[in-house]
Amino acid sequence: MKPDPNTTPPRTARSVHRLLQLFLHHSVHDMHAVLREQQISMPQMGTLHVLRAEGPQSIGSVAESIGLSLAATSHLIERLVQREFVTRTEDPRDRRQKRVELSPAGASLVEGLQQRAIAGFDDLLAQLPRELRRRLETDVDEALALLAPARLGCG
Repeated sequence: MKPDPNTTPPRTARSVHRLLQLFLHHSVHDMHAVLREQQISMPQMGTLHVLRAEGPQSIGSVAESIGLSLAATSHLIERLVQREFVTRTEDPRDRRQKRVELSPAGASLVEGLQQRAIAGFDDLLAQLPRELRRRLETDVDEALALLAPARLGCG
């Protein structure tokens, strides 16, 4: 269901959005530095995250997930294969189809970026009083348990 652009989002949504904006402002330079250093584009990084979250996928499934054409996704995946961030194999059920999955190097890159993001959030939240951080942790954990049980694979 799409939100009505003529209504004001609820306070909770605005608050969470402001927190995410603050985090992105705090961490965007570090994230871009890593992407430049690894020579990874945002769609390539999105692909790596999709593969980490969803496991091996067909190229068509990846294209659908990241919102690119099949041709563009095939080229993007080819570059990731050349960089050894993903592997591409024949689908055992249909040899005409190709399956792609994270390689150990790709998994390591995604994990490293996640650890950097967590450290960035920790740096940002360290400015809060300990009791407020504890309440925030409890409330966010409760919300995540209801919104994304065992889905995101991030811990």
